[in-house]
Amino acid sequence: MPSIKRCRLVCPNNTHDPIPLPDGEPVHLGRSEATRCIDPRCSRKQLEVTADWASGEVSVKQLGANSSAIDGIELEKDRVCKLPEGGTIYLLTGMYPQKVEFIHDPSPKSTTGSKNQKCENKTTEKKRESKKRPASESLDSHQNLKKPRKTEKEKQMNTSENGSADKTVEEDEEDIKKLEEKLKLLKKNAADKKFAFASDSEGSQTDNKQKATDVKKKPKAEKETLSSKSSSPATSMKSPSKGPSLSKTSPSGPMKKSPQKSEGPPAEETKWQQFEKLYVCTRKGVRARNKVAGFDIDGTIITTQSGKTFPTHPGDWRILYPEIPGRLKKLHEDGYKIVFFTNQLGVSKGKTSIDDLKTKFSSVLDKLGVSAQILISTGGGIYRKPARGMWDFMCLKGNDSVRVDIDESLYVGDAAGRPEKWAAKRKKDFSCSDRLFALNIGVKFYTPEEFFMFQKAAPFNMPEFDPRAIDTSAPLLDPPSASITSKSQEVVLLVGFPACGKSFFSQTNLIPKGYVHVNRDTLGTWKKCVDMCAKSLRQGQSVVIDNTNPDKESRQRYINCAKTAKVPCRCFYFTATITQARHNERYREMIDKSHQPINDMIMNTFKSKLKVPESSEGFTEIVRVNFVPKFKDSENEKLYKQYLLEK
Repeated sequence: MPSIKRCRLVCPNNTHDPIPLPDGEPVHLGRSEATRCIDPRCSRKQLEVTADWASGEVSVKQLGANSSAIDGIELEKDRVCKLPEGGTIYLLTGMYPQKVEFIHDPSPKSTTGSKNQKCENKTTEKKRESKKRPASESLDSHQNLKKPRKTEKEKQMNTSENGSADKTVEEDEEDIKKLEEKLKLLKKNAADKKFAFASDSEGSQTDNKQKATDVKKKPKAEKETLSSKSSSPATSMKSPSKGPSLSKTSPSGPMKKSPQKSEGPPAEETKWQQFEKLYVCTRKGVRARNKVAGFDIDGTIITTQSGKTFPTHPGDWRILYPEIPGRLKKLHEDGYKIVFFTNQLGVSKGKTSIDDLKTKFSSVLDKLGVSAQILISTGGGIYRKPARGMWDFMCLKGNDSVRVDIDESLYVGDAAGRPEKWAAKRKKDFSCSDRLFALNIGVKFYTPEEFFMFQKAAPFNMPEFDPRAIDTSAPLLDPPSASITSKSQEVVLLVGFPACGKSFFSQTNLIPKGYVHVNRDTLGTWKKCVDMCAKSLRQGQSVVIDNTNPDKESRQRYINCAKTAKVPCRCFYFTATITQARHNERYREMIDKSHQPINDMIMNTFKSKLKVPESSEGFTEIVRVNFVPKFKDSENEKLYKQYLLEK
């Protein structure tokens, strides 16, 4: 089996050279020349990374104050986590990715394979270096183009049946002529697609006086900003001629290595369609494309003309920043499909009509002067952001079978979880739904200020509960040695938020063992629950009390029943927080249309009454129950592990 020769961190976006990781030696990563990270939120020693060549893993420890992540899961400060080969480290959560790569020594038994591996490594290195050069430099330099081609030829020679270099000089010259013809074609394509984004942004600074305060740096400083993936949106359009990544997946499955369409034909007419509570508008001229630039609408593209938080009438709107139309047109020219994703729950609540929204958004597109697609979610469920339902619908049914390249796509929205006074005289964001929507999808995210005005990334707060971090293999009970059932008669009293898993726990673990299920939702009043508990105990049966039981008073009724029957009473305390319970509730609403929703008032009432159970109340044992979900299938698990709450 091949041994590991070296380890390194590779930026998927090729914004810097690979960072070597010696065997067993800690390497500090952070804001530095090596990572090209200039974000002030990132410490100079943000992470400590140690490679273990023998196990093929790296250990990652967060040292900085702001959160980092591995494979999309946030780290805790000073906690060491293991990451295998192919995993991705993010210096800041969702930003500045670094992929773990182990270079293996080839097997000594196969000389040909060794040569092939060397050739492939050289080719990969040169391709990575050529990506970092400007398109004009790599195309104009004939020498730079020839070298990787020669390496490719060596690969073909090494993989021939007899393993020998049997090509003639005449064949070499013929191949070179073919390469020169391809070079001419590449130059022509590069000239057609040449990227002029820096000059556009410079011009927009001159047009907008308000921006002069925020952007004072010269073109050189702007260039540094553009090199940073997350602090500037320009990175997403860095290489418009670059093809889609074949290693990523799309909603319809893994992207195959066969050639994929990059765009479809233009729409012949404007069309509105309805799919349950989702409305889709595809404007005339819109093309399906493999790169998508997604945007929220209210607070991102438009704001109210009246200055009020909510529009007073359908015509109460204006374009948020004068730079917006130009930026959108530039995106379109660079091969992006413009798509708007907007939550409009007011339609279901009767506060606005879908016809008014159709008229309003059509006028907005006319003002912007771009062909675009609009998806409007008018209710809850999978189509409401931050759930990724609208994005998946667009990819699967609204993009003419053109696969979307996640790496080349982006999303911009104002609901970003920014706190009070994130900027002078600015209120906190009403939610974090846009940032979480982008996180669920896996695309780069920007606020309107970052994308259109080139402001620095503002601080933000993530939700307390991260569904991606749920561990389905964690122990159910704490302590793990605790027993769920008892051979002798007893009362088991459950305590926990609505939607924390109490009923599922009872139905799965206790009722099949003969425990009588006492539940207020079924019986109606607490008195009937107490009567049924006492009656069952007199009949020699064990009982499980499946109610929320937040305070001592509600629990004491059943403890007294147990004392009267002279049987022990154990308490099972479910540890799920209110945020996790609300997430569970939203998930249940999405997968079960017959489910009766539990509103936030009930959740908040339980939280205000909750007194953590104590042994002094009369319990013989208190067992903590962790939330360990079980899923019917992988699709349900994928849905659960999305952010489903707006904040």
